[in-house]
Amino acid sequence: MFKAISLLAFGTIISRIFGLFREIVSAKFFGTTKIYDAFLIAFMIPNFFRGLLAEGALTSSFIPVFTEYLSIEEKRKETSEIVNVSFTFSILVSIFLFLVFYSISEIELKILSPESKWYDVWLLIKFTFPYLIFISLSALYTGILNSYKSFFLPSISPVILDFFWIFSLFVISKFFGDNLEEKIFALCLGIILGGLGQYLILIPSVRKLNYYPKISFNFKHSGIKKMGTLFLPMIIGVAVGPINLLVDYSLANLLSSGMVSGLWYATRLYQLPLGIFGISISTAVLPWLSENFAKKNFKEFEKNLYYAFKILFLTLIPSTFIMIFLRKEIITFLFKRGLFDMKSVELTSYPLFFYSTGILFYGGISLMTRCFYAFNDTKTPVKIGILSIGVNFILDIVLMKFLAHGGIALSTSLVGLANFILLSYFFYKKYLKLNYIYISNLFVRSLFLFIPSILFLFFVKNLLVDKISLFWFLFYAISGSLFLYFLFFKIYLKLESKKEAL
Repeated sequence: MFKAISLLAFGTIISRIFGLFREIVSAKFFGTTKIYDAFLIAFMIPNFFRGLLAEGALTSSFIPVFTEYLSIEEKRKETSEIVNVSFTFSILVSIFLFLVFYSISEIELKILSPESKWYDVWLLIKFTFPYLIFISLSALYTGILNSYKSFFLPSISPVILDFFWIFSLFVISKFFGDNLEEKIFALCLGIILGGLGQYLILIPSVRKLNYYPKISFNFKHSGIKKMGTLFLPMIIGVAVGPINLLVDYSLANLLSSGMVSGLWYATRLYQLPLGIFGISISTAVLPWLSENFAKKNFKEFEKNLYYAFKILFLTLIPSTFIMIFLRKEIITFLFKRGLFDMKSVELTSYPLFFYSTGILFYGGISLMTRCFYAFNDTKTPVKIGILSIGVNFILDIVLMKFLAHGGIALSTSLVGLANFILLSYFFYKKYLKLNYIYISNLFVRSLFLFIPSILFLFFVKNLLVDKISLFWFLFYAISGSLFLYFLFFKIYLKLESKKEAL
């Protein structure tokens, strides 16, 4: 399990590094400006439908049905038709959504004044939405390749979007004018090229499997009908995260300029450890949990889950405190250049503090959700997720009055805490009487072992931050705190082994 977690974490690190570099370049060119706020929301809307329909419900409903037809010799010939109809469906839905939002954009631009914050959002939507067409086809091709247990190429394909995003800023933007309001259209073109690139790079691999997708309206095919029964419930499940994110950024756009951008950069940073450790651990542990459930070996199920929680605490507790203590220094080192000034640093570090308090909760959510999946229960996490949409909206409205966009970040963390508690409670009531006292002890133990590192971070920050370069300060602070943490962890393991020997 540890090996699987390590491999997944390594792959995630590569992807996240490219994504982080993209954000560093974006910060240099646009900082936390009003036009970049508008672009982020205009980009998030097609991205919302990408997460909801393409990479969410469509892929999740396509893979089980497609794999079933692949595994049955008599049905294997029909897989091409399933691909053709799914290909047609992706094109029709994405083009339909593009036309709908294009029409709404035309109406809104006639109603709103150019000074309105939403004017630029609706202007840019017309140029960001074509991205959805290509990324939907890319998601379908990813589903085909994953069904054949081919994961590497689809996993690195998002790097192409990062490449064209950066390329548009350094090269394409030179042809669009000198001011930011003109350069932003180069970035719109960049994401369209990125979506197209993600689709094109998968075509050769899909053709090697003898699939040449073409238009087909055979929606009465039994496989397509089966996909339809899975598709609608899955939309509800995958919609929760994108809806919460869209609500957060839309409300932040009602506040001062730059707060949407501040939330965006802060989100990218706090999701780094969550993606590298939290998602990798929960993804890797699922096969073991599913196998334990299939064999009704519930003692082994608990053992594997506790082990996953142990690794989760050992990785996310240091991440949380490093983010909290060094947030300004990390943001300054990564982003402070070009238009990303000290005001931008403040706008980003403020919500990052509140986001960081929820890293552990979302890591726990990811683990507990996999427990439900192992028991073939996808409904309970969905119900809790739907409840969180309302809670998130109410908390956003209340907390942003007192804490501005920091309140929106705090709302995200509080919703994470509530979700984790509810998932843990219902799993305990419905399935297994997990020893939550033992899990709490694992957490307290890991936290206690990091106390020397917290003291180290506190003293190093007060003694060295202004005396050496930022790079070396961060290097000494982070490496020193991690060294102390794992030193005390090793001492603890030796003491434990001596106790067991006695």
